[in-house]
Amino acid sequence: MTLFLLLAMALVVLAVLFPFFLQWLAQENVLLTTVKEGTVKAIMHGDSLHRFIMAFEGYHLNEPKKKWHKSTLPNWRKNFVPDWQVLYHGPGNKNEFDFKKHDDDYYDDRHWLLKRLGLYWVGWPWKAKVYVYEFEWNEVITRDEGGNQILARADATDFIYVSDFTYGILTEEAKTKAPKENLPIKVLTLVTVAVRNPYRALFSGEDWLWRVTAAINRHVRSFVGTKKYAELITPSGDIAKAVKGKDFSAPIIALTKRLFDDTPAKKPLGLAGRYGIEIRTADLQKFELAGDGKEALNKAATQVFTAKRAAKATLIGGQATADVIRMTGEQEAVSLEKRLAVIKANGEDGRLLAQLDAIRESSKGAGSTVVWANNPLVQK
Repeated sequence: MTLFLLLAMALVVLAVLFPFFLQWLAQENVLLTTVKEGTVKAIMHGDSLHRFIMAFEGYHLNEPKKKWHKSTLPNWRKNFVPDWQVLYHGPGNKNEFDFKKHDDDYYDDRHWLLKRLGLYWVGWPWKAKVYVYEFEWNEVITRDEGGNQILARADATDFIYVSDFTYGILTEEAKTKAPKENLPIKVLTLVTVAVRNPYRALFSGEDWLWRVTAAINRHVRSFVGTKKYAELITPSGDIAKAVKGKDFSAPIIALTKRLFDDTPAKKPLGLAGRYGIEIRTADLQKFELAGDGKEALNKAATQVFTAKRAAKATLIGGQATADVIRMTGEQEAVSLEKRLAVIKANGEDGRLLAQLDAIRESSKGAGSTVVWANNPLVQK
């Protein structure tokens, strides 16, 4: 009886601890793994891709050897959708799916226990493993006090985002309009990217984010090269529209379908065709002077601004002085005309009065002495 109880208690303990044990294995990517919503993990057999595991509500992978591989696509699309493409099957999709039949559960063929525990089967350790690669990127973090902070990240990564994710693209040493300025500018562009084909992104032979960065940098340098520094830091209405509209954002988004070095004979085309990448949005975030002469350039820019303000103030002051002189002269002329009219009307008495007024004005002030030699206005 005692042995039976011990065995029963041991089984209960094992049953309680078993899910925790499975979770621990999943954290180590041994036998099992977890997949964050909106991401994909690649499962390798040796050095070759075996399959992908994705957790993305409303989406599934066009996975070979699965019952839904291309069968859920309309006939006209089957030859145009590559393997491992991320496809949307949720409400409002344009792929003519049967929404009642083809929901998330239809594409999730895991064992019910794994579904309940939120785990995915990887494979036996001597055969299967989760693909891990080195990934470098600039991540955008929203600060508590407001504004964005860019963090340079470099980690060993075992997943790739298939949902929208925002990356910061730093363009160094972009030059403003030549030859008058040619100032070095550092530009931050925020781009929202979605991976539409993880196979092409991870196994195309190139670093997909490096390729995206290079294409965006080329466009940013070209854009900055047509603008003066003052236009960039205090854009007018036209420049502001250009930054947000067709001159800046739209060409970056268009890189999804065509790159600068694409030709009609060179297929597949664009970031989507080559690397399975779609650029969803592109926003020019900020400019700042760059390079070794940054401090000097900032000082020079400040001096130019100050000089312009001083010059404007001088012009305003000079105009005010001129206006005062003009108005004073006009008033004195009116006064003189009136005094002359009075003097003329009163004859010798008027001229004598004018002379006495002049003597009184000239005698003002300490040490003034008036000598009356003759009466030049009144003649006997």
